[in-house]
Amino acid sequence: MRIVGYIENEACKVTVFHQGLRFMVKFEDGLYEQAFKFRESDKIKGLNDIKTLIDKAFISEVMIRFSEMRQSTGKLLGRFIGDAPEFEDEEII
Repeated sequence: MRIVGYIENEACKVTVFHQGLRFMVKFEDGLYEQAFKFRESDKIKGLNDIKTLIDKAFISEVMIRFSEMRQSTGKLLGRFIGDAPEFEDEEII
């Protein structure tokens, strides 16, 4: 798998990978990641096609999912630790 590029986005980091006949688009926000795979086709041939595919509406859905992931993790840690203060995401450098 190799990195073919990035999609500019203020909300999170978006990396595009290519391997064989697939593209993987990985979204990263702090400790959380989401990855989506797309088969190479007549309409999806390269980075520019992926950039066209990943529109604002899709990114908005991804960001909602990140929020849900944080809430789920907070609830999980709350059950495990008890009444602990909320955890903030640490930025990984």
